[in-house]
Amino acid sequence: MVTAATIVFSLVLGGFLLLVLRFCDALLLKPRRMRSRLGKQGITGPQPSLLYGNIAEMKRIIEAQEPLIENPAPSVELVHDWPSVAFPHLEQWRQEYGPTFLYSTGNIQLLCITDMEMVKEVIHCTSLNLGKPTYLSTERGPLLGRGILSSNGPYWAYQRKIIAPEFYLHRVKGMVNLMAESTSTMLRTWENRSESWEGKVEIRVDEDLRSLSADIISRACFGRSYVQGEKIFSKLQSLQKIMSKGYIGVPGLRYIPNKHNREIWKLEREIDSMILEVVKSRSDDDKNKCDLLQLILSTAESNGDNIDIPADISLNKFIIDNCKNIYFCWP
Repeated sequence: MVTAATIVFSLVLGGFLLLVLRFCDALLLKPRRMRSRLGKQGITGPQPSLLYGNIAEMKRIIEAQEPLIENPAPSVELVHDWPSVAFPHLEQWRQEYGPTFLYSTGNIQLLCITDMEMVKEVIHCTSLNLGKPTYLSTERGPLLGRGILSSNGPYWAYQRKIIAPEFYLHRVKGMVNLMAESTSTMLRTWENRSESWEGKVEIRVDEDLRSLSADIISRACFGRSYVQGEKIFSKLQSLQKIMSKGYIGVPGLRYIPNKHNREIWKLEREIDSMILEVVKSRSDDDKNKCDLLQLILSTAESNGDNIDIPADISLNKFIIDNCKNIYFCWP
C-alpha cells in the first residue's frame, strides 16, 4: 500500500533528480554541444575547466603582462596597439587558434571574431535571432537589467523604437548649447587650477570627463532633476566597479550572499529607489518637457499592455532598466 510519505518522498526525489539533470545539462552537456558544433566548422580554442572555464588561464596571462605594462621597454615609436595590452589573453589565443576562436568564462561560451570581413558580415545581419548574450541580463542584471542594451527580440525592437529617435542627429544638435555650457564650466575649473599652481598642474582628465558626461546626460535626460541624475550616475559607476571584480558564468555564484554580492544588491536597491524617487517627483511642468525620462514615462504609461513587453516586466522595472541604460548608450 502506497502511503502519503512514500508519495512525498518520490516527488522530492524526482524533483531533485530533475534539478541535477538540468544542472548537468547547463554545466556540461550544453557547452559541449556548442563547442562540438563549432569544432566541426574548424573553430577551436583553449580547453576550459569544469566550473571556471578559461578564467584561470585568463588571469595567468594578464598577470604575466602586468610587469611589462608597469615597466615598458623604451621605444622610439609610439605604439597604439592597445587591444593586445588590455586583452593579452585574446591576442595570445588569436595567435594560437586563428582569427576566430572559442573560449569560456564559467559555463558561458564566447566566440571571439577578429576577422574584419566576418565582423562586417555579423554587423550587417539584422535578424532579431542574433541578439545580445543572455548573461548581460542575468549576470549583469543589477547594472543593465533588461533595458535596450541587454534585451533581445521584439522587446528590444520595442525599446529601440522608443529611445532611438532621441539619438537622431537633429536631437543631438539641439543639445549643443547644453554640452557647450557644461564643457565651459569644466574648462574654467582647469584654468583656475592652472592659475593657482602658476601655470603648471597635473590634471587627471578621465575623472573630469566622467563628471562631464554625468552632467550632460543628467541635464538632457532628467531635466530639472539633473542633480539627482548625477547621484544615480555616481552610484552606477560604483556598481560597475564592484561588478568588474567578480567572475561571470560561474554557476550559482551570483546567488551566494557573500560580501561582494551583498554590496551589489545594496547598490542595486539604492539605484532603483533613487530612479523611482525622480519619477515620483515629476511635476506637471516637467510632464510638458520632452526630455528622455518623460518620453520613457509617457510610453510606459500609454503602452503598459503592449504584447512586446514580457509578462514579468513591470511598469517600474521597464522605467528603471531603461534609465540605467541611458548612461551607457549615450553618444
